[in-house]
Amino acid sequence: MMSRPEGRPHLAEALQLLADVRDNPQTSDVAEVALTVALLYAKKVQAEVESLLVREPTIHWETVDHWVNTLSEFERYGFALPQEIEDSKAKLRLRRLMRDIAHLSPSERKELIERLQSMNTDSTS
Repeated sequence: MMSRPEGRPHLAEALQLLADVRDNPQTSDVAEVALTVALLYAKKVQAEVESLLVREPTIHWETVDHWVNTLSEFERYGFALPQEIEDSKAKLRLRRLMRDIAHLSPSERKELIERLQSMNTDSTS
C-alpha cells in the first residue's frame, strides 16, 4: 500500500516500532535487524520512485509530494537514507520543479531567472 497515501500511516507505525527496537538498550542485539528492515523498505520506495521517473515523463505534483513525504517518514523516525536514495528523492523534486517551470509565463520565467541570479550573487559576496 505504500504507493497510496493511505499506506503512509502503516509505514509510519512500522517505522516507529523499528525505531523503538533500535533505540531500546534491552534490544540492542536486534537493533541492527531493525536498521536493515528499515533500509530494505526505503530501497523498495526508491525502486518505486526510480520506476516512476523512468516511465513517466510528466509526474503530477501530488504524486511527487506523496513519494517525497513517504521517504521523509524514514528520516522522521531517525533512519538516515543512503546517498543513492537521497539522489532519487532529489531527482523526483527536480522533475516537479522542471514541470512547474514549464508552466510559467515568459515574464514569470524572466523573474525567476533574475531572482536565481540575485541569489547566486548574494552567495558569492
